[in-house]
Amino acid sequence: MTFPLLTIIAVTLLMYYSFDKSWLFNWNGIREEIKDTVKIAQNKLVSGRFVGEGGVKSSQYNRRKWIMKTATVSELLKLTDYPNGTIKTIAYEGLLRKPHFHDKSNIALKAISETDYFTNYESGCMVTDMTIGEYIVDYVLQIGDLSPPPPPGGFGLKFGISEEECEKLLNEYRKVPGLLRKNTLHNKAYN
Repeated sequence: MTFPLLTIIAVTLLMYYSFDKSWLFNWNGIREEIKDTVKIAQNKLVSGRFVGEGGVKSSQYNRRKWIMKTATVSELLKLTDYPNGTIKTIAYEGLLRKPHFHDKSNIALKAISETDYFTNYESGCMVTDMTIGEYIVDYVLQIGDLSPPPPPGGFGLKFGISEEECEKLLNEYRKVPGLLRKNTLHNKAYN
């Protein structure tokens, strides 16, 4: 009697943990070419322009840029709910880069609050695991404490986010659990 019960429990657990949540995603309002590209990109990293020792341009970089450029604002907004960190990251960055999308501060706040999904950023020979908010704040907007120095005027301003909004974003970003510890360790190592 216990063996069949244990078998049922084991099979149920195996099915639950192997279930891909993207199977249930509602694709209404997303064109077929965007859907096809998302299906390929979801199993890849968020890739910088050059990867590997030889500094080769990645096909995933081109794919990511294509999605951000080709997808409409409504498609990108819908993809922020896609159950995959890579696709969510691409969607958030795409919205920030759309010149005619004006709710950038709120979409950046939403990205900062994403804690269920993570992304892996590949640049050169390095792959860095991070939250979606870390990628948006540190690599796209470049307003975080650990960001590389931005050009004069800052990247946040380049995207149409005011200095006050950048400060608000940074304050919310610093409240995310786990980031404070990372920032403290970084500051201790370099100060």
